[in-house]
Amino acid sequence: MKSTIKGLNTMQATVTQPAQWHLLLVLATGPRTSLALWQAVPWQQKWQCLSALGRLQRHQLVMFHMKQRRWTLTAAGETLRPVLSAIQKCSEVKGENSNDV
Repeated sequence: MKSTIKGLNTMQATVTQPAQWHLLLVLATGPRTSLALWQAVPWQQKWQCLSALGRLQRHQLVMFHMKQRRWTLTAAGETLRPVLSAIQKCSEVKGENSNDV
């Protein structure tokens, strides 16, 4: 539980846009192409998708693999997995999907 709270505090300091949250939640399920990430973000936040990925990359939470052409969580991003899992579980309990966070 302490690691989840520490991870949440870290996320609140670095993840400030809803588009960033959506991207992290999608990447928590596995690597995705840029197009798949674009499609996963709600239409209201699509214009923020590229800048959100850039911010997450600057914070070293995500990285782009050139050969595979896919975005993935970095080792630092993987440490946030308990928080992302908790958010996904709460969304499922409420009957929402990850796009409604």
